[in-house]
This record gives sequence, C-alpha cells and structure tokens, in this order.
Amino acid sequence: MQVFHSIRLALLASFAGWLIQCPVSAAEPDSQPIPTYSVVVQDIDYYPIYKADLASNEYSGYLRDLMDAFAAAEAIRFEYKVRPVRRMIWEYTRGLYDFALPDHPNWNKSEKLGMELSYSPPLLHFADGLYVLRENAGITREQMADYGTIHGFTPWKFQDRIDQGNVELITASSPENLVLMALAGRVEVINLAAPVAEYHFRNLDATGRFETAAHLLPVSLSSYHLSSARHPDIINALADFLEQNPEIPQQLQEKYRFPALPSGD
Repeated sequence: MQVFHSIRLALLASFAGWLIQCPVSAAEPDSQPIPTYSVVVQDIDYYPIYKADLASNEYSGYLRDLMDAFAAAEAIRFEYKVRPVRRMIWEYTRGLYDFALPDHPNWNKSEKLGMELSYSPPLLHFADGLYVLRENAGITREQMADYGTIHGFTPWKFQDRIDQGNVELITASSPENLVLMALAGRVEVINLAAPVAEYHFRNLDATGRFETAAHLLPVSLSSYHLSSARHPDIINALADFLEQNPEIPQQLQEKYRFPALPSGD
C-alpha cells in the first residue's frame, strides 16, 4: 500500500528535482513563475472520490490526487476554490475560474448555454445506483415512498415522481449522514456512487446491511470530467497524460479501494 500512498509525493519529488536542476536561478529576474490555474470545486463531501470543505478551502480524495499527479508532470499548479454548488455554477459560467471539477457535458446545460467548453476524457468511471436495507430488498417502484440523496445533487432519476408528490425527496449533508439516516429508518431508498457507498458501509460497520436495488433503477455508469472555457490546451494535455499513464488512475483507485465496475461494462 505504501507505493499507492506515495504516488503524489513521488511525482511532486520528481518535479522538485526538475526545479533544482534548472539552470536558471529562481532569484534571477528572467525566471518564469510556475503557471497557476484556478479550479472551482463543489462544497460537497463525496469521499473517497472527492471531499471539499468551504470553511477551510481544503480539497482531497481521488480527484485531487489525480490532478496533482498531472500538475506535477506538466510543471503547473492548480489552486482549488471551494464554493457552494449553485454558487460554483453561477461563478464558473461568468468566467471567474479557469476550470471546474467535477463537470459533465450533460450537467447544467441551461446555465452553460453559449459557452464553448472543453471537457477532459473521464477522470473516473463509477457505478451509480440505489441502495436499500437488506430487509427492504423486496420494495417495488409502486411502494417506493422516498428517495435520499446528497444536498445539492439533482434528483433527475425520480424527478417526475417527486414533482407529482409520489416520492418524497430527502437530502443529507454528507454520504455518512445519508447512510445513518437509512440505518435509522428515516429514509428507505438512497442513491450513492458505489465507491462512496462502500467506503461508508465499511466505516459504519454496515457492510452486508444494504443491497443494490437494481429493480427500482438499473445500476448505471457515471463519469466525472474536468472542463474549461479558457484552456483547451490543458484539457488536451490531460487527455494525453491519461492515455500515456493509465497506471496512475488505476493505482489511485486501488489506494482508495474503489470497487470493480459491474461485469460487462
């Protein structure tokens, strides 16, 4: 596990070595500063994929490690700006930041209307599904009375039924709280990415308590991307980095104990 834990440090050390060998002293007036780019991120705890905290402006998890590895390889720096979800979208579409993470071509289409955005290849593919307690595994779509998700996430999977009043939307501030609510019987059906669900099931000693509810909604694959309206060149460089270094995301996924994708995908 040590090799997985030290991936980012090794890449940063390599970058530091490059700086030391550089023949131009940092004190010389013609030395070039490290190019620095702003990345706006959601104020959401979706660990281990990502975790952002507005109060401390800290950002961590798989996406952060992967971006740091890319930045070290390119000799650039990313500065992460944590913003509430709706504020993030509003500010990003008005040009306040260089990049948004995570993003997806299908997200916030009306807000992005007229923007020429470049998207990276997927930084992560993951299974996205519904979970119920094992004792509720037989619930049918007709019996489904609620839908639990993270505050700020769009409940598009059941939006029609929520709008019609047939399903109650219940939100939690974090995946941990959502799982605890389900264990306490305060919500019956919850939606989480598989890496996030399994991480919290382990931490809350709830492994084996939940089952996927594919009969309510088939498990689907989702993906996260980096987007930019200003720097398609960096997006292209990230695409090259992912293609040339497939072992890095793989090792990071092993480090964070991401589950395998469903067979056949």
